[in-house]
Amino acid sequence: TISLTAMYLVSFVVGFVGNIMSIRVLTRKRPSRASSLSATRSLLINLAVCDLMVVCVCMPITVGNLIYKAWVVYGDFLCRAVPFIQAVSVSASVLSLTVISVNRYYSVHNPLNARSFFTQKRILSTILVVWLLSSGICMPLIFMNRRDEIGVVEGLPLVFSICREIWPQERLKQAYNFLLFCALYCLPVLFNMVICFLTVRRLWSRGSQLKESSALNRSLPASRLKIRKKVAQMVVALVLLFAISWLPVYLMDIWIDFNIPKSLQDVTPSPWILQLRPFAQWLGLNNSSLNPICYCFVGNLYR
Repeated sequence: TISLTAMYLVSFVVGFVGNIMSIRVLTRKRPSRASSLSATRSLLINLAVCDLMVVCVCMPITVGNLIYKAWVVYGDFLCRAVPFIQAVSVSASVLSLTVISVNRYYSVHNPLNARSFFTQKRILSTILVVWLLSSGICMPLIFMNRRDEIGVVEGLPLVFSICREIWPQERLKQAYNFLLFCALYCLPVLFNMVICFLTVRRLWSRGSQLKESSALNRSLPASRLKIRKKVAQMVVALVLLFAISWLPVYLMDIWIDFNIPKSLQDVTPSPWILQLRPFAQWLGLNNSSLNPICYCFVGNLYR
């Protein structure tokens, strides 16, 4: 508990300061030569807002529940709201990364039409769709998460308040969590990896790019090519960071859902799960604190 509390405290400070600074820098007025990256900036602002929600809402509640195990302090509303906000923020983050990857791919492979295709209106509409889609996918968590009471000692009227998912059937819970794993992790990460690979291969194979491009595209300045490479590196780093951060907690939750016998669903998992699951959750939430570091050191956002 002490170790996790200290880790969360560091992550909260880094994430809060980093995302606030990222939003401030990204919303600052840019020179005209940087106008081609306006779509990417809008998407990065959306990503920073998602991360800030995780840092400000999910981290404090998680730390509070580590220190004081009973959920009675937070009530039924936060029991429903916190898992929903975390799931929506993670979903919006990975979908925003997907849109950023597609934007960079299109900008590299069809640079002449990229600016006219990714207009500010279309980007804002895409961000709205991302949030609506994320909310729709995660909506069942609002209804299935609820505060529950379990007996501390059998035969005595001593109860302990907890927050957990209560589904009509265990198969529904297993199917939904596996659907989230596929829809919000496997498919987006795999798609982003492929798109990033194609983008990076095109950027670093300068010779073939020149042969296939038009006369106007052949005159692409070296400085702009360098910026595009830097942004591509940042997107790859963000995708890899997301994949590494969230994989352990997804796999652990899937293992818990499918390996605890149905008759023992109300029994706590084995001790090693109890030890590792909180650290896996911290690693996942810590992704929101590490993203601004990618902006800074990989994307040169604070130059």
